[in-house]
Amino acid sequence: MKEFDSITSFKDQSTWRLVGLGIVTYGVYFAHYTKKQTIKINDLSGENNKISEGFVNAILAMSYISLILFFAYLAVDEGHPVAILSDISDRISGIMFIVWGFMARNRLNTAYEINKDNREWFHGLWTFLFSPMYFNYKINSICEESVKQVAAENS
Repeated sequence: MKEFDSITSFKDQSTWRLVGLGIVTYGVYFAHYTKKQTIKINDLSGENNKISEGFVNAILAMSYISLILFFAYLAVDEGHPVAILSDISDRISGIMFIVWGFMARNRLNTAYEINKDNREWFHGLWTFLFSPMYFNYKINSICEESVKQVAAENS
């Protein structure tokens, strides 16, 4: 397993802040978070192992489309085509976040040579259930552990 010195560059904010801003912005903040983290992941990954910039831009676009359709949904009756489109765009956006979560998870597990036996392993179930919130949580946990280890070594 490689040293985690560079993983601190992924530490961005508290997970509660990410969740709160993601809820308030109807997922648009999550999309901006994934874009920012993807740039860092791609800097770390090999040339053939990068997350597609087009895919991340599609997540961003779908998040804004979902937000616009959400506001349009508030103005129409149930069963209206806008309501159906809003539901479909929300599902597509959710699936795209899950796919991104697994892509990010795999890239970091590979880059840092983390295997299932390590505490630092990005777990698949939590990635599936809570992408990108779990990604942020796991990064924060790894960074906190690194700080504790350094403090213990210096004592």
